[in-house]
Amino acid sequence: MGSLTLPERVAAARALLETGAHEYDGLSAEELAYIQEAIEFLSRVEGSFRKGGRTHE
Repeated sequence: MGSLTLPERVAAARALLETGAHEYDGLSAEELAYIQEAIEFLSRVEGSFRKGGRTHE
């Protein structure tokens, strides 16, 4: 398996946060809000990669 590009790593991190946050019942509302902020940030970063056509390998 080859190494992942930065856009692939960002997408993977976002996907892990999206799915993983729901697996822990003990998270506080504040922690969930932080996770949501991180997801939104990573989504914006993904969009900038697509918009700019950058791969950052």
